[in-house]
Amino acid sequence: MTTTSTLEQHQEPTTRWWHSPFRMFQTNLRETDVGFDVAAVLDAIEDHGADTWLVNAGGIVSFYPTDLDFQTRNPLLARRPGGDLLGDCLRGAQDRGIRLMARMDFSKIAPRIADLFPQWCFRNADGGRQLYQGLVSTCPSAGYYQERTLDVLDEVLGRYDVDGFFCNWFGFNEVDYAGTYHGVCHCDACVAGFAAFAGDARLPAGPDDAEYGRWRAYARETVATLTERIRDHIKSRRPEAALILGDSSDIVFHEANNAIGRPLWPYATSAAVSASRTAHENTPVLVNSVAFVDMPYRMAAEEPHHFATYFAQTIARGGTPSTYIMGVPGDIPYAGLPAARAITRFHRDHQDLYAGIRPIAPLALIRPPAAGREAADAAGATEEFHGWFDALAEVHLAADVLALEEVARLAVDGSLARFGVLVLPDVGPLPPAAAEALDAFVEAGGTLVATGSSGMSGGRVQLESMPATAELAVVGDVESLKGTYVSAGLESTADSGVYTAPTVPILGARRTMAWHADIDRWLTIIGPAPYGPPELAYGQRATDQPGLATRSYGVGSATYLPWTAGRTYDRLGTGEIRDVLLSSVPGARTGPDGDPWGCLRLWAPEQLEHTVHRAADGRIVVHLINHSGLRRRSYGPPIPITGVRITPPRGLHIAAATALVAGQDVPVTPAGELLLPAIETFDVITITTKENS
Repeated sequence: MTTTSTLEQHQEPTTRWWHSPFRMFQTNLRETDVGFDVAAVLDAIEDHGADTWLVNAGGIVSFYPTDLDFQTRNPLLARRPGGDLLGDCLRGAQDRGIRLMARMDFSKIAPRIADLFPQWCFRNADGGRQLYQGLVSTCPSAGYYQERTLDVLDEVLGRYDVDGFFCNWFGFNEVDYAGTYHGVCHCDACVAGFAAFAGDARLPAGPDDAEYGRWRAYARETVATLTERIRDHIKSRRPEAALILGDSSDIVFHEANNAIGRPLWPYATSAAVSASRTAHENTPVLVNSVAFVDMPYRMAAEEPHHFATYFAQTIARGGTPSTYIMGVPGDIPYAGLPAARAITRFHRDHQDLYAGIRPIAPLALIRPPAAGREAADAAGATEEFHGWFDALAEVHLAADVLALEEVARLAVDGSLARFGVLVLPDVGPLPPAAAEALDAFVEAGGTLVATGSSGMSGGRVQLESMPATAELAVVGDVESLKGTYVSAGLESTADSGVYTAPTVPILGARRTMAWHADIDRWLTIIGPAPYGPPELAYGQRATDQPGLATRSYGVGSATYLPWTAGRTYDRLGTGEIRDVLLSSVPGARTGPDGDPWGCLRLWAPEQLEHTVHRAADGRIVVHLINHSGLRRRSYGPPIPITGVRITPPRGLHIAAATALVAGQDVPVTPAGELLLPAIETFDVITITTKENS
């Protein structure tokens, strides 16, 4: 890992259109959607509050009269006068000053093209193609992606002054639309590419293969390199055209969606946008919010209150809102569109506020990497991360998300110094540059909190600042952990015991560690004993292992919990577990270069999510999102939350405040606090301080 990201190597002038706030509307067209009234669609897009239209252009099906023999022209284009839907859309958009983005999909080709160019196609381990709905999947390692995509882009750029491109399904097709797993691609290009990447290693068949982790690294590098080539190619032809794709593109893409059978984590959109914005403050993050419930049910509307949460969380983290529908407005009754329209228009009406807005939370929650870990370890780390995020959000401790992969780079450019606290939730082994950066962060006065596997590599503790010196043993199987606790105390006799609160269970994993001599201990790991039948549920014994240990290092400190406290809270959700978890986090404070207003105190029910930013004009911006309507799988109508107060950080003073959604000034109490109006779906509070007024 280098400390200079690809994104930073390709910094654009800040005058590009995508560096100012914008709002997108996607009409994902079917082959049959060729006769619609462009003016009527643009009327709906403008009324929605959007200023950018994402419309299908080419790839699987071309919505313009392509002359390339390896592309498939939509056979129904002949129904449209002129036979050029993309051209009609572009002319209509340009007449109104609306930007038009071209949607491409290079993941599949027609069988006739696959027969002509079989070397372009995905091949499973037995040599078979991947077929879905009469289309053949292609491979990013092979010639179609690597060479012919540029020809398609050239054809579009040569005919149409589009404002940019979005490439859908841009990756290796292990899984198809139906969720069927087809394995790792074994086309000739993959065989040769992986051998060159991994020292003549053989391609794995799938996730259970020992080489699968290295193959995933090869796949990521292949896609990232191709993304850079496409981006550079577009810039050489039209510098003012944006690319929406991965982390190295002009606009980072995230899709907010639901899925049948997938557990609902209410903060998914918030965390995704925060991670991108923390790492690359000047790169827009576009959140394409899906108006339907799931891909197999594209014509069934998402619950409006759920849909609204996507948009509220997007703008609350400084992201760009985008609405995604099938067909064109009016064809399918998507019930969430009015809610999306309200928040999109709010963003439009306050776009000056969102220009240059930057996060100022005092705490960074480090997102564990999914790559390079066993599937079970990655899933456990995700639970740990979710548990921590939930706990911090519920007690209104402002936190931004930072990907582990970005820690070293942010340390080099000085951005890491804005944080006072970094939390590493079971992130696993650290890249050497990240470990060095984290030790330096603590030594300079920062506070580090780590749990579980964070900073552990082959039994070695990677961080000099950590309270532990070595990992001696790991207990991670469910049965061995049953009846294991963390407790403030246990007075045990030969056959009984008296426990001291808090006493909480351990789920996930716990570690036995060797410790430095100069640590402060709190809590004790209680070893397992029978738990059933109840007559035999006794015999626990305290171990010599602390449940939490802290050590000073330089002018900072590091705290380590040798168990997966976040995973325990994610699975059980009791207040006592949360209290133990958060006892490791000192009171909110900033780092050496931090903004003290990130430490404002919010007095509210735990169902109110908040974020804290500073606007370009110096105002503090607090977004509030009401989660009281949360259901097991979706959202219902929120209950208005009243009595919410904001207390400024010590020594700072509020001059004036406005609740933008409620549309009213917020009075400052004699005590210097703000008493807010009722929060329904969301509100945005802008605060002018006496120090900046």
